[in-house]
Amino acid sequence: MARQGFMGKLSRWFGGTSDTYFFGLQMAIKCFGEDTLRAKFARVLEDAHESGDGVEEKRRFIKRFIALIEESELFWTYGYWDYYERADEATEEFHTWVYEIESALATEEEEIDEEIDDIQRMSNRKDFVVVTLAFLLDEPYAPVEAISREDDYYLKETFTSLINGLTRLDPRLIQADAAYVVPGNEEDGLSEDDLYGPGWEHLHMLL
Repeated sequence: MARQGFMGKLSRWFGGTSDTYFFGLQMAIKCFGEDTLRAKFARVLEDAHESGDGVEEKRRFIKRFIALIEESELFWTYGYWDYYERADEATEEFHTWVYEIESALATEEEEIDEEIDDIQRMSNRKDFVVVTLAFLLDEPYAPVEAISREDDYYLKETFTSLINGLTRLDPRLIQADAAYVVPGNEEDGLSEDDLYGPGWEHLHMLL
């Protein structure tokens, strides 16, 4: 399940080109198969589709989505984040994330059968939900700028800072954004074997 949004900037029309920054974050959260977390994320995304793409609507969506992530902090298991400061690289990376995730989501309906499709899935267990947020921003993302040591990249406290910072993000600074929940429906989930398989190699165990 996915949500994409775009907010035009008057400053771009009248004030010239501003800088562009990419920030993207992905997390695999343990949900133990019977948990309702997938359904909660799905409902937030559905509500966002219906409510529009104004400043207040976007602010509310981000806060609701982040609140669900924060509520499940004890079960954060794997994660990945990336950040680009050059406008051309930032834009390219945003579109790469969107393309790759949406290409994977296109097959989700066929992947939830009781029989395992070993081309797409390693197991039919439903232990994890993967959430992704990606942004193109007009200004540097301060929580990333504050990270000084590579050893800190995949600490849970680092992810806490990166996630909390999004609740303070001014929606007017967002050029484009995208949010995804994988699998893209309320009934399915991913197994740990799936997360060790193709397409998830970038994820790191959170410490």
